[in-house]
Amino acid sequence: MSITRSLFRALFLFSVWILSGCLGAVPPSNLRTEPPDHSDNKPEQGLDMALPRALLDKHAEKQDPFTPLPEAKIAQKEEEKVEEKKESPEKTAKAQKEPPTALQEAPGPKADDQLLGLWQKDIDRAMQQPPGRRKIQFSIPVVENDRVRYFVNYFCGKKRGFFETALARSGRYISMMAAILQEEGLPQDLVYLSLIESGFSPHAFSRAKAVGPWQFIRGTGLRYGLKITGWVDERRDPVKSTRAAAAYLKDLHLQFGEWFLAAAAYNAGERKVEQAMHRSRTDDFWRLSQKTYLKSETRNYVPKFIAAALIASMPEKYGFGDIAYEPPMEYDEVTIERPLRLETIAKLAETTVKAIKELNPALLRSVTPPDQGGFALRLPAGSGRAFTQAYELLPDSAKPKVITHKVRKGETLLGIAKTYRQKVSQLMELNGLRNRQIRVGQDLIITLDGALKKR
Repeated sequence: MSITRSLFRALFLFSVWILSGCLGAVPPSNLRTEPPDHSDNKPEQGLDMALPRALLDKHAEKQDPFTPLPEAKIAQKEEEKVEEKKESPEKTAKAQKEPPTALQEAPGPKADDQLLGLWQKDIDRAMQQPPGRRKIQFSIPVVENDRVRYFVNYFCGKKRGFFETALARSGRYISMMAAILQEEGLPQDLVYLSLIESGFSPHAFSRAKAVGPWQFIRGTGLRYGLKITGWVDERRDPVKSTRAAAAYLKDLHLQFGEWFLAAAAYNAGERKVEQAMHRSRTDDFWRLSQKTYLKSETRNYVPKFIAAALIASMPEKYGFGDIAYEPPMEYDEVTIERPLRLETIAKLAETTVKAIKELNPALLRSVTPPDQGGFALRLPAGSGRAFTQAYELLPDSAKPKVITHKVRKGETLLGIAKTYRQKVSQLMELNGLRNRQIRVGQDLIITLDGALKKR
């Protein structure tokens, strides 16, 4: 019996060995012998790419309406690997979690000298028009440029949720910003730089510590007259920061003589552009873009701007026809001579603290700053007169006195709060503290009284 089993096992193994050898010798039916596909390689200069590009466009429309052209495919695949890990099931939730500088920091394909030259002509043509009528009319080659189309597809695809949020917010600020740019003699279309920089968010904060809708770093903001103190940060003020941005753009254009270099300097800072020009020994932006003299974010700044401007100016054409735009920012402005709690201001103006903060995003604390000469405060439109009348009748007890307490050894935040009859949460909010830890020598701002009693 055992011999029979051994013989059967041997015959079975022999049969398997014979079959595997035969199958291994048979070539697979789907083996391709064509040469590898080099469609992603950059074409040689002088080669007419009109027909191949038309065929690629037609193929892309059948396969995927958001598929970029070949030179962008490699970058797109790398982005998809990263984005797949970050994407959540709901696009709306994803858009809310993304930083306000998502469009500014979006990666992209390599630089294109042709696009820069075309954009330069378009903006120069706009600057030749009378002030107030300087609108950039993008030429067809600019609109159809591969890199511009790449970012149009990118904003309509992966960043659609974020772009929808930015477009909705634009309704609040864009008319005011465009009017200021026109007053300063700049094309109103440059307002879309704010869309790329921050999504029109006054509270945007980048990795480079740039702040506000126009993303000023501290040094540049101070240089252009924006006040940055422990009480206010005017980089977040949509009106004042827009005027500063207009002045900065004009100075950059005067310094570099070309708009695309000015735009690059606005994004990266004039020093970095100057250093890149010195290292490369050229002022040609195309040559700067070919090396690592400038970051990819800066090299892709112009096509991002053009793509954003195209979508924002014709949202229905690009599938953004159902945007619920926020109403334009309208307000009354009054001047108060002494600091006031935002809660008191809201009661006098018969509005909410939230509305006061939205109109005055530069305020960093729950109390207006003790500025000499008074503080210009924005109130909801139509409430200025009622506020002024109520403010004149306001008793001195409702106007807080602001003092500074220097932390001494052994003191705690709870102990300091009890000394001044304050709430710990109130001190933390007023001083921007994330926890109760304080250090010796630290200055704490404290407001005494100033709470408006209920009538």
